[in-house]
Amino acid sequence: MKSFYDFDVDNPAERQERYVTYPALSKFHMTLQDELTDDEYQTYFESEKQLVQQKPLVNNLQNQWIN
Repeated sequence: MKSFYDFDVDNPAERQERYVTYPALSKFHMTLQDELTDDEYQTYFESEKQLVQQKPLVNNLQNQWIN
């Protein structure tokens, strides 16, 4: 499944799909765009996108019973 940040906002069909898939997050970002300057919003958007795209750390520990 695509994350909110994987959709191409320049493509109207993908923008609509993103709105349908993530309605609350889409509304939040529309409101945020109204409240922030373009530079502030782009900085916020890119930082959130990077956080979502980071790979989780793999847990290499093996579960063991303690005797």
